[in-house]
Amino acid sequence: MIFESIWNNEIKYYKQLFFIDAFISSVFAIEYYYRISRAKNKVKFIINPMRIIDLLSFLPFFLWIIAIWDFLKILRLFRIFRILRVIKKIPLTNDFVKALKDYREEYKAVFILFVIILFIGSFFVYFAEKDVVNTKFTNIPITLWWGLVTMSTVWFWDMYPTTNLWRLFASSLVFLWPLLYWLASAITIMVFSEIVRNHETKINNKRWKKCPRCGEKNPRIANYCMKCWKNLS
Repeated sequence: MIFESIWNNEIKYYKQLFFIDAFISSVFAIEYYYRISRAKNKVKFIINPMRIIDLLSFLPFFLWIIAIWDFLKILRLFRIFRILRVIKKIPLTNDFVKALKDYREEYKAVFILFVIILFIGSFFVYFAEKDVVNTKFTNIPITLWWGLVTMSTVWFWDMYPTTNLWRLFASSLVFLWPLLYWLASAITIMVFSEIVRNHETKINNKRWKKCPRCGEKNPRIANYCMKCWKNLS
């Protein structure tokens, strides 16, 4: 898709790109058919989120051939989500997801605080600027867009308050975002610290064998506890 978007490659290399896409889609289709034919519960297989992604990874190509709907090409991006099947099997990824769940309330609090500041600031600027001649703050959704790019320090400069007082107020929003960003970063550091602790615990559990009687840690290859001589095999 990236190659097609450059210059006139989509027209110049139409046949080559078509056959490449046909080959990839056919491989995915054959794999999907093979797996669904071997599935015991086919309905459960089809409605599984990962299986839906697998289906959407090749289905747009065949729909595009039938209907000649060019916009269906965008659905080919679902092939990228097949990587989730690989990532899901990485132990570190599972530890990260579990740690995120433990700190979801903290992330939720930061997000709610961000939304509150965004809405309050945007509403104040809207009601202050809406009666100004040739104002760009014509409605609240547009003002919320301005508030979002302002707080994220992007600043497109396509719209800004015209009065000095509200310019000063808008500047305060710029300084509030780093505070929220640092707070979210601190929570993320806590998440990674939790991952490191869990990883170290797993490594220690693999290296050591805990005695069920006295709780003494023994080398993994030990057959008897070094303290109470209980049989560990």
